[in-house]
Amino acid sequence: MDLCGIDRLSLRAASRFAVVVQLVHHAKKERLGLTVGADGDPPSLPSVVGVWPAADFLEREAYDMYGIVFDGHPNLTRILLPEEWEGHPLRKDYGVGKVPVEFVAQPFLQVEAPGQAPTSEEADREVDDLGQPARRQRAGAAGENSSEPQTEANQ
Repeated sequence: MDLCGIDRLSLRAASRFAVVVQLVHHAKKERLGLTVGADGDPPSLPSVVGVWPAADFLEREAYDMYGIVFDGHPNLTRILLPEEWEGHPLRKDYGVGKVPVEFVAQPFLQVEAPGQAPTSEEADREVDDLGQPARRQRAGAAGENSSEPQTEANQ
C-alpha cells in the first residue's frame, strides 16, 4: 500500500487537494489506484488506518506536507517537521524561500600526505597547465598512441 497527498492548484480540478492510494494484492498480482478529492478548509478525508494500519505514517506525512486532515486518525501529528512549523511546505502556494538558509563556514581540512598540498611545489608533484598531475612519458613510448601505422622504419 502507498498513500500520498497532491496539490492540484493549477489543474483546475473540482477539489484542490487529493489523496492518491495505491493498493496491491500480491497473491492475485493485481494493483488498484484510487484518487480521492479532499474538500473543505482545512481539506479532510476519513482515515483508513483502521483498515490498513500501514497508512498511519503515510497519512501523517500527507497532513504534515499538505495540511490534509484525516478524520478518525489515532495520532495525527507532524512527522517530518517540528510541531512549531507554520504552514505546509508542499502546497503550491507555500512561499519559496520562507526558511532562511544559514551557511556556516567550514574549516579547510588539509590532509598531510604525499600529493595533498595547496600548491604543486609543496605537494612535490608536477602538474600541467590545468593543475592536473603531469603524466610522465615512459621510455620507448613515443608513437605508441599515434595514429600512424607501425612500420619497421619507425619501430
